Amino acid sequence: MNINLLLFAVFLGLHSFGQTHQLIITEIMADPTPSKGLPEREYLEIYNPSPEAINLKNFKLYYGNFSVSFPDSILKSNAYAIVFRKGYEAEFKNFGSIIPLPNFSLSNEGALLVLQNQGGHDVFHINYSSSWHNLKNEGGISLEMIDTSFPCVKNQNWASSTDAIGGTPGKANSVIKANPDISGPKLLNFNLDINVLTLNFDEDVSIDFIKEKNNFKIKDGLNEVIDLSYELYQTNKVIIKLKHPVEEGESIELIVDNLEDCSGNISERHLIALANLVPAQLGEILLSEILFNPKTGGEDFVELFNSSDKILNLRGWKFAKLNSKGEISEISEIANYDLLIKPRNYIAFSKDKNYLQQNYPKNGHIIEVLKMPSFNNDDGTVIVLDKNDVEFDRFSYSEKMHNQLIVNPEGISLERTNFDLTKKSIWTSAASDFGFATPGSPNSQSFTENIKNVFYAEPIIFNPYQLSGNSTTFLKYNLNGQGFAAKIDIMDKNGKLVRNLSNNAILGSSGEIEWDGLSNEGELLPVGYYVYKVKLYSPKINQDFLVKCVIGSN
Repeated sequence: MNINLLLFAVFLGLHSFGQTHQLIITEIMADPTPSKGLPEREYLEIYNPSPEAINLKNFKLYYGNFSVSFPDSILKSNAYAIVFRKGYEAEFKNFGSIIPLPNFSLSNEGALLVLQNQGGHDVFHINYSSSWHNLKNEGGISLEMIDTSFPCVKNQNWASSTDAIGGTPGKANSVIKANPDISGPKLLNFNLDINVLTLNFDEDVSIDFIKEKNNFKIKDGLNEVIDLSYELYQTNKVIIKLKHPVEEGESIELIVDNLEDCSGNISERHLIALANLVPAQLGEILLSEILFNPKTGGEDFVELFNSSDKILNLRGWKFAKLNSKGEISEISEIANYDLLIKPRNYIAFSKDKNYLQQNYPKNGHIIEVLKMPSFNNDDGTVIVLDKNDVEFDRFSYSEKMHNQLIVNPEGISLERTNFDLTKKSIWTSAASDFGFATPGSPNSQSFTENIKNVFYAEPIIFNPYQLSGNSTTFLKYNLNGQGFAAKIDIMDKNGKLVRNLSNNAILGSSGEIEWDGLSNEGELLPVGYYVYKVKLYSPKINQDFLVKCVIGSN
């Protein structure tokens, strides 16, 4: 049996592949080196959650492309056993019940594991991944199931062992706790290919849901669902065959009812808008921002902008770079599903979505990808290719493009300031008051002709002595250009400096800087008039502004 093959269950045979959870895998040690106190051997921990003892004779474990039969052994109710390759019995015997197998190995990165009973029926499967570790793992730490009451839940129910020796073979897991699955499945994305629609959910859905064709209907149209299927051991993906192909430019809506996950949770009705979109034309998808030198622990990102007035599909599009020979290399697909980008909208791509969301407050639509080109920290070239490998845009970046006031460019992105292809593309550092990057949202830097540099306070009167309402004020600005920096001080009515808000702040084309009414010493200032003293400068200008505001009281 080749587990890596994509096998499809047909409608009449759906019941054959249900999991009974008569026996489950509760711990996986795929990368035991270096050891933190456990044997440097791969192992699985199995658990019998049933009320009866199980004779494991002729049970089978499938791992990758291989399989092995269990020996004659009894696993009592609510008991654990350690499964490993024969020959290492002496190393595991002190940890609990052991079941050595004649052949056994685990992939460090992840693989499909399937347990079958004597009748050849699946009782449990798990497609584990090293990405499920929530702790830094350089080896010697196992993956443990959190809540054995919900064994069908995948990565949300697994975590790195917190035990000091890296795992808990043969006993209750270190991470064990109540972790109920109480939410219904959500649609992650979908693919429409002529008349075959693939729906990808965030968790496994129930086979009973998939087998009922009436759960899938086309709204207000002549098309209809004629067949349903799924990939064996991957029921988070439902494949729907339509009666008629969806023509280019045509749109339809799919209704999904009774969407149920493997734990029995049901989601509300899904209404999915599908379209066979007209392909993008050159100049409609453009590079708009890049972070090529992230801070330690961060990841690069590249942002795209839809400059057109139509929805476009980024399925099959790719990023690439130029290598030292000037050749296109490290081509990396950004979406193997229908990824729609709305008119005049932005999408950023990175290997670590959470990092961007946590470290850049002005974030927006971010897609996490498995692979990105390895961009140099000092200079290089990023390239955008469509699904047919047509080059849509390229940008040769350099750290020298950053604002000259920036001493350390780590964690600061370069943003495109204009998308008019009839004019030269200008890139500059993202503004400091925008957090030095704007992944997936409008850029902090843009170019607008025929406006004056303006600073103003809003609200002019504010009351920092109250907890709600206008307790702070904002210095807002609009600038005619990019690459500006500013020194911003606050003076009292006698001209005395009471607060320095910023030195050499990199400003965007527009933005705001908050003041809470506190002095440099952190004390609330008295009621009265105050003045922002702004010194704006760039390589081309040096300009001063005075802006009034008032601290009021109740």
